[in-house]
Amino acid sequence: MPIALRLALTLASAVAGVFVAKKLKLPVPFMIGAMLGVAVFNILTGEAWFHKEVKTFTQSVSGAYIGLSLTRRDLKNIKQLIAPTVVMVICFLGFTTGVGLVLFKVFKLDPATSFLVAIPGGVTEISLMSYEMGADPAIVSFLQTFRVFAVYLIFPAMITKTREKVGIEETEALDTSDDGKRDYFIDRFIPDNDAARQIMTAVIGVIGGLIGKATGLPAGTLSFAMISVILVHINSSKLHLERKYKRYVQVLSGTLIGLSISMDTVRSFGKIVLPALSLIFFYVAANYIISWAMAKTGKIDYISSMFASAPGGASDMALIATEIGGDSPKIALLQIIRLISCYTIYPMWTKLLIGWLA
Repeated sequence: MPIALRLALTLASAVAGVFVAKKLKLPVPFMIGAMLGVAVFNILTGEAWFHKEVKTFTQSVSGAYIGLSLTRRDLKNIKQLIAPTVVMVICFLGFTTGVGLVLFKVFKLDPATSFLVAIPGGVTEISLMSYEMGADPAIVSFLQTFRVFAVYLIFPAMITKTREKVGIEETEALDTSDDGKRDYFIDRFIPDNDAARQIMTAVIGVIGGLIGKATGLPAGTLSFAMISVILVHINSSKLHLERKYKRYVQVLSGTLIGLSISMDTVRSFGKIVLPALSLIFFYVAANYIISWAMAKTGKIDYISSMFASAPGGASDMALIATEIGGDSPKIALLQIIRLISCYTIYPMWTKLLIGWLA
C-alpha cells in the first residue's frame, strides 16, 4: 500500500476514534480516541503509518502548554508553599520508586514501563516519554488512562467522606492580587497579532524541545520545551496558545501510541489487569499518607492536601475542590508543581533506577 494512502487511512482512523471516544465520554478523548482508532486499524491491517519524528514536535508543544500554566504570580506564591511542595515531591519520588519496583518484581513488567506508569503525570506526556525511555507505549498509556478513570471516579467521593470526618482547617491564603500591566522588554519583539503570538509561543517551545532532544537527557524534549516557555512567559504578557490546538497535539500523540499496538499487544493486555488494580490501591493509600505529611507543615489543610496530591488534572482537581471544599488556589499551584516535577525530576530518577536494575 502506498505511503500516502497508509497515512490518509491512519489519520482517518484517528479521527473516527476521537468521534467514538467523545460519544462514549472517555477521559482525554482526543488522545485516547486517536490511539484506539489507529490501534484497531493497525491490528486489523498492519498498515498504519505515521512519521515518527512528529513526536518531537508533539512533545515540544505539550511542554509549551505546561509552561504557559505557570505565571509570575505563581512563582511568588511558591515561597508560601515551599514546605508542602518539598514534602509532596519527595513523597511521590518514593512512591514512584516503590510502586515501580513492585510492578517490576511482582508483575514482571519491564523496568522502564514499571516506573513510567507509576509517575503521576499527564497521560499524553508520560505516554510520549515511553519512546525515549524504552518502555512499552501501549501499556504505559493504558495504565495511565486507567489511573485517570479511577481518580475521577474514586477520589472525589473519598475526599468528601474524609471532609465529613475531619472538616477543613484555616491556613494562610495565597496572594491572588493582580500585578497589573507590566512593560516587558521581550514584548517589544512579539507582535500584537494573536496568530503571531501563538506561532511565537510554539516556536519557542519547539526550539527548546530540539535543544532538549540534543542533550539526550530523559524526557529532555518535553522538559526543555516547558522550561523555555516558562522563562519567556514569566517575562512576557504575550505568549499564548489556544486550548483548542492542544486537541490536535493529543490526536498526534494518540496516533503515535496507536502505531505501537498490534495483535501481540492485545494478547498481553490480560496480564496487566492486576497491575492496574494494584496501581490504584497504591495511589489511594499514597494520597492519605502524602496529604497527612503535607498538612503537618501547617501551610495547607488536610483536605486541600488530598486534592493537591491527587494524580488528576490541575484545573479539574481545583474545580472539584470548589464544590467539595478546599483551598483552590493552593490546590491548582501544587498540582502544577507536581506535574512539572513529573516531567523534570522523575524521568531522570527513573533513568537511574532503570540503569540500576539492568
